[in-house]
Amino acid sequence: MKEVIDFVVKGIIKNKYILLAPLAIILLIASMMMINSTQTGTTQKELQDTFNDRKETVNLLISKILNKKRNIGLSEDAQQGLDSLLSQEEYLKQISSKLDEGVLDISFENIEYIKEYEAYEEYISIPYNNKDILNIEQQKVETLAKHNLSYTEQQTPYKTALFTKQLFQLFFSPITAFLFLLIFSYKYLSDRENRTFDFFKVNSLSNTAIYYGYLIPFLLLVLVYIFIASFFSLLPTLVTGNLNTIHYPIEMAVQSETMMVPVWKWLLFLPIGWGIFVSLLLVLSICLFKQRISFGVLLSMVAIPLVIGYIISTQFGFYMVNPIHLIVSYETHLLPTHRFMIYQLWMFIVLIIFLAASYPVFNSKGSAFKAPVLNSTRKQYHPKSKWKLLQFEHVKKKRKSHVLFTLILLFGIIGGTYTFVNQQYQNLPKTSLKVIEDLQNIIIEQLRHWKVVELEFDIETEIMLSTSQEESDEEMTEFIPVENPYTVRIENLEQGYTALEGLKKEVGSRHFPGKFREAMNTLHSSDDLPPSRWNVTDLATAEQQRIMDEKDITPWPIGNQWISNYNVPSTAIDNEHYNLLKASQERNTKYGKSGLFSVYKYFNWNMMLLVLGVFVLLLWTSISEEQRPNSSMNFLTTKPISLRSIYVSKWAYNGMIAYGLLLLSGGTVFLLSLLIGGFGEPQYPILVYAAENTKDDLFYSGVENAYFFFESLLVLILKCGALIMAQIFFLNSLFSLIGRWLKNHYATVIVTLLVGFAGYFLANQYISVNNMFLNPFVYFDTWNIVDGWKSIAANSSKVNFINGCIILLVSGFLLFFMGLLSGRKRV
Repeated sequence: MKEVIDFVVKGIIKNKYILLAPLAIILLIASMMMINSTQTGTTQKELQDTFNDRKETVNLLISKILNKKRNIGLSEDAQQGLDSLLSQEEYLKQISSKLDEGVLDISFENIEYIKEYEAYEEYISIPYNNKDILNIEQQKVETLAKHNLSYTEQQTPYKTALFTKQLFQLFFSPITAFLFLLIFSYKYLSDRENRTFDFFKVNSLSNTAIYYGYLIPFLLLVLVYIFIASFFSLLPTLVTGNLNTIHYPIEMAVQSETMMVPVWKWLLFLPIGWGIFVSLLLVLSICLFKQRISFGVLLSMVAIPLVIGYIISTQFGFYMVNPIHLIVSYETHLLPTHRFMIYQLWMFIVLIIFLAASYPVFNSKGSAFKAPVLNSTRKQYHPKSKWKLLQFEHVKKKRKSHVLFTLILLFGIIGGTYTFVNQQYQNLPKTSLKVIEDLQNIIIEQLRHWKVVELEFDIETEIMLSTSQEESDEEMTEFIPVENPYTVRIENLEQGYTALEGLKKEVGSRHFPGKFREAMNTLHSSDDLPPSRWNVTDLATAEQQRIMDEKDITPWPIGNQWISNYNVPSTAIDNEHYNLLKASQERNTKYGKSGLFSVYKYFNWNMMLLVLGVFVLLLWTSISEEQRPNSSMNFLTTKPISLRSIYVSKWAYNGMIAYGLLLLSGGTVFLLSLLIGGFGEPQYPILVYAAENTKDDLFYSGVENAYFFFESLLVLILKCGALIMAQIFFLNSLFSLIGRWLKNHYATVIVTLLVGFAGYFLANQYISVNNMFLNPFVYFDTWNIVDGWKSIAANSSKVNFINGCIILLVSGFLLFFMGLLSGRKRV
C-alpha cells in the first residue's frame, strides 16, 4: 500500500496544476475582500435609519406629552413616562452620535435604551417598538456586550469572522464537493487507461493495497484542502485582530422562534461536515470504479442516493442517519443547538464503517484488473444504411465526451433551479415570520400615529371641558362630552396586531397557509376603495381569488395578492415608494414545490437563455470544423459527400441533440419535482397582459389604463415549451449559417453568442421601435412573451406568442436556406 500511496502522492505533487488551487483560493479571497470593502456601510446605515426613526418618534412623543403637561397637567404615571422618554432621548442621541462618527460600539447605550423603553411601557400605553423584535435585539446586544464586541457589517463583511463564514460557504459547498469528485475520477480513470493498475499488479501488489493506496492520498488531499482553505479564509480575521468576532450572534428563524447562533458554529460545522461528505463520496466512487463501470454510470449511481437523501430531508425533515445534512438543510436543524457535534461524530463513525465495508470490495478478484479498452481497440464505426452522417456526428461528439458533459451541465442548470425553488419553499417558515413581523411594525407605526392623534383629541376635549365648566359657573350651561372617534380605529389595529401575534404560533403548521392568507386578506382589503380606483394588482387579486374559489384550486402558500408588473420596485418614483413596493413584493412572493411550479419558475427566470448558450458553446457542431485538415476531414475526403449534405446533417444533428437532451433532462427533473411536491394545479390562474382590447372578456384597470385576462398555468407552460422549440430552431439555423461563412469553429461559437447577446440586448433596449415585432430576438424573453408583458413594453399587440413562433420559424428557415444555397463546392 505504501508504494501505491507514494506513487499517487508524487503524481499529485509533480502535477503543475496543483498550485492553481491555492492560487485560486487566494485570488477569490482577495477579490471578495476588495468587493466587500467597497460596499461596506450597509449595517451602519440600517442602524442609523433605525435609531434616527426611534429618536424622531421619541421627540414627537415628548413634545405631545409636554403639550399635555402645559395645558391639563400630568398624572404621576404620565410624568414618570415622560422622564423615561427623556432618558431614552439621551441614549438615542449618544447612539446617533456614535453612528455618525462610524463607531458601531453601541451595546451599552442600546441596552440602557431598551431598559428605559420597558420601564416606559409600564407608564404610558403608546407603543412605538415591536416588542418581539426588541427582545431579539436585546438578546443580540447582550451577547455583543458579553464578548466585548461591536456591531459589524453582515452583508458585505471583509475583516471579521463573518467574512470567514462567507468564504467557508463558498469553499465548502456542494459545488466544490462535486469538483473534488471529478478530479478524483479523472485521476483514477486516466491511470487505469494508462495501465497503471497492470503495473502494480505485475509488482505483486494486492487489490486491497492498490485501491486503498489510491483512496488514502485523496482523503489526505481533502484534509489539506480544508486546512489551506480554512487558513486563508481566517487570515484576514487573524491579521486584523478580530478573531473574537467568532462569537458574533446571527439571527436564525426556527419555526416561529428567532434564535441567536454564534458564527463559530458555522466555522466548525462546515469544514468538518464537508470533509466527511466528500470522503463518503470518494469511498463510494472507488468501490463503484472497482466494478469497471463508466464515468456516466458512476455519476448516476452517486446522484441517486443523494437525490433520495434530499427528497427524504424535504419530505420528512431531519434524520440523524441522513448524510445529506452535511452540506444542505443543516442550519435550522443542527446549529441552534449542540446536536451538530453528535451528528458529525455519528457521520464520522459511518465513514469508518464505509471504509471497513470497502475492504471485501477491494479484496475481491472480479474483473478489476481486466485490460482496459484503449482508444485504438474501441469498436470501429460501422454506419447503418440510413442517416450515416448523423451517426458520424454522434460518434465524434460521444468520443469527445461533449454529450455527457453537456447533459451533466444541463441537469445541473435545471436541477439547480428546482433545488433553489424547493429550498425557498423549505424556508417558508422564515419568510412567513419576517412577513408577519414587517406587518406588525407597520401596525405599530400606525398605532403610534393614531394614539398621538387620540392624545391630542383628549387634550382638546379636556381644554374644552375646563373652559365649559368655567362658563357653566356663569351661564349654568352643560357641556356634553364627545366620544373619541379614534378609539375604534386604534382597537382595530390592536386586534390586527394580536391576530398576527397568534399567527406566529401557527408558522410551520399544516393549516398555516390558509390562516395566513385569511389574515392578509383582512389586513389588506381593497373594500375601502371604489372599483374605479383599483389598479391591476387589486383587480387581478380579486379575480384570481374568485377563479380559485370557483374551481376549488389550492393557492400557493404565501402571498394574498398577485403583484402586477406595474407595481414592481423598479417602477418606484422615489426611495420611499421603492421601499413600499419592495416590501409588498416580498410579502407576496410566490412559493411552491410542485412540478408545475418548478417549471413556472424556470421559465419565469428565463433560464433557457443560459441553456441555449451552453448548447452553442459546448454541444453543437458546425461546418467550420471541416474547413481544415483533421481526422474528420480525412474521413470525409474519401467519400463523395457534398458540402451541402454535411451542412444539412450538422444542422439536423444540432436540432435533434438539443431537443432530445432538453426533453430528457427537463422531463427527468419534472418527474423529480413530481415525486417531491406532486403535479401541481394545472388550472392555476395566471395573469396575462394585453396591449389593447382585442376581445370582450378582458379586464380593465383605469388607474393604469391596462387590459388583462387569466390563463391556466399548464397552458402557459405549454406555450413556453413551444416558443423554446422555435428559439432553438432559429438559433440552430443562425449557428449553421455563421459556421458556413467562417472557417474556424471557435470563431463560429463566439460570433453566434455575440450576435445572440447583442440581438437580445438591442431588441429589449429598443422594444418600442416600429416593426420591432419582426425582430426574432424579441421573442427570446420567453415568459414575458407568453404572459403578454412584452406587448405592454412594446406598446404593440403584435408582440405575442403566435407571432413569435411564426417569426422564429420563418427566420430560421430563411437562415437555413441561405446557408444551404450558398455555393456548390464539394469537400
